[in-house]
Amino acid sequence: MERHPGGRDMIILGQGRDSTGMFYSYHRDPAKAEAVLSKLPELDSSLLPACEEMDAFDFKSKTYEELRERVNTYFKTNNLNSRGGLYMLAKSVALIMLYAFTYYLSLFWGWLFLCPLVGILSSSLGLCIQHDANHGSFSSSQFINRIFAFCDDIIGGSGIMWRHQHCVAHHIFCNDVKKDNDTKSQFPLMRMNPALPHREYLRYQHIYGLFLYSLIGISFPIGDLLSFLSGKYADVDLHPLSLIDKATFYIGKAVHLTLFFLIPCYVLGISFLWKWYLPLELVGGVWLAGLFAVSHNNSACLHNYESEDWALMQIRTSANWASDSLMWNIMSGGLNCQIEHHLFPGICHVHYPALTKIVRQYCKEKNIPYNAYPTFTEIFVDHIAFLKKMGQKHVE
Repeated sequence: MERHPGGRDMIILGQGRDSTGMFYSYHRDPAKAEAVLSKLPELDSSLLPACEEMDAFDFKSKTYEELRERVNTYFKTNNLNSRGGLYMLAKSVALIMLYAFTYYLSLFWGWLFLCPLVGILSSSLGLCIQHDANHGSFSSSQFINRIFAFCDDIIGGSGIMWRHQHCVAHHIFCNDVKKDNDTKSQFPLMRMNPALPHREYLRYQHIYGLFLYSLIGISFPIGDLLSFLSGKYADVDLHPLSLIDKATFYIGKAVHLTLFFLIPCYVLGISFLWKWYLPLELVGGVWLAGLFAVSHNNSACLHNYESEDWALMQIRTSANWASDSLMWNIMSGGLNCQIEHHLFPGICHVHYPALTKIVRQYCKEKNIPYNAYPTFTEIFVDHIAFLKKMGQKHVE
């Protein structure tokens, strides 16, 4: 595992479960990885843990093979590494410094009007840094990936929990009501999948939804702790946690508690809760949830889409917005290019604007519907309309 180019974390994440989906989606050239595997000893099947297989998916479909070929040609022609490189490192360090400076001004200088900005920047540590780091796409160095993955722990989440929820479940089974926790985790408070049962109060979810979004940053620390103690994240069993994993989790919670509760309480007293903490978390929560919720929950994306072609399923269940905008690529950490991210999660988001042109052109040639909204405003408005539709009793 220590010799794996993608790092130890990505391999151990597949322990005890069928990791076929992760294997083929993270390797741009699966043939090379398969050649390595062919030299390794194969365990007797009776020694392997029971796990659900992914026979229903074709990870070597013509669609995926042709897309891989075009993407690989792009990197080879331009002599580029698919990870973030110095640009990603510089961008991340600059963002962390801006976050620390704004945090300092809001708390120690009493510039409380900056609290909403601190919340947005906190969310940005998750959107723009830890997302790539926990996918292993930030750097080719496992150590660097782990360092920047810790940004998730600083803002109240957990890199360990996020990898199970995001890399194992969501990415492989996008919008599948049985296997994608992201499409059902809000239920029964919200309904984002037509296969979920209806509740009468859901008729108003498009109204109260933004308030629930604002609470996401407050709920993460509690939810992650419960998952850690139970050994499961929703339906996903946690892989055997090493001493480093456990230490990282507890140190992360201690750092978050210190930065967001102990120090603010010492400086501002108990009033920090409504003067500093709530403005920060409520605004940051809406920013965070608003940016990632729209990409799979809109009128263009399909839900519970049945197809043997895994790549086609990813394209049909995801949507882009403002994908040609460099500003949004920087501010959203590439979430505006969700289709490309789901097809190639092992590639850093700094490359998505170029990959968007490749995938979009391919879909046009093959008459594959390519879900794209010109602006964030348009997909957000459509997201609210989607919530209203999902709140109705009868949804086709």
